[in-house]
Amino acid sequence: MIYARSSVAIAAVLSFSTQSEAFFGPMKTPKNVEKPKGPGRSIVDGTTGLPGDVGFDPLSLANIDIPLLTSDTSRSKTAILRDYQDAELKHGRLAMLAAVAFPLQEKFNPLLAAMFKLPNLVEETDGLSPTVLNGGLEQGPIPFSVITFGFLVALVELRGIDIKRAEGDNWVIGDYRSLRIAEPGTEQFFKLQEGEIWNSRIAMMAILAYVAQEFVSGISTANTIPGLGA
Repeated sequence: MIYARSSVAIAAVLSFSTQSEAFFGPMKTPKNVEKPKGPGRSIVDGTTGLPGDVGFDPLSLANIDIPLLTSDTSRSKTAILRDYQDAELKHGRLAMLAAVAFPLQEKFNPLLAAMFKLPNLVEETDGLSPTVLNGGLEQGPIPFSVITFGFLVALVELRGIDIKRAEGDNWVIGDYRSLRIAEPGTEQFFKLQEGEIWNSRIAMMAILAYVAQEFVSGISTANTIPGLGA
């Protein structure tokens, strides 16, 4: 229990640290990605200039192109890597939302259910969030909510595809033409991109940890967070 609480606290400190530039290293200017310098060497080598590139790709997966939305099999390494980072960012944004919602629903769903006389959706799982491993996904409004959320995500994805095609070479990774607090191409914008990428990665690892520790220990994530648990 102490270890779980410490892990959550450390993740929170890293995720919301105001010293992001010092933690993530010196700022870099995005540039075109060259081909690998040797057989099997990854194009992700810490010099691409893309946000979050620390040169970690031991299996050289970034070199593999999976052209789902194009028939062009001779795309540049830059285009391939930008698509991969766009996918990483999308998953990370969902993970950041889930990382917050996961413990909050365990804490507040029983309270709100009792207050408004609604079904307690974590009762079947003994206070754990409904997941594939924990069970409980068949209850009441959960299947409809999952389908609805998937439909809304698909609409956002289609919007992103339209923007990407319209912008061409000027397309910004993860851009949905929403409110901006910095202009693309500036150091501030790149710093914000790096912060979002790293928070996304931490959130994806956190969600995996939530699900695994609940399945193994039977202890709800909410009860491992200081100030939130019972």
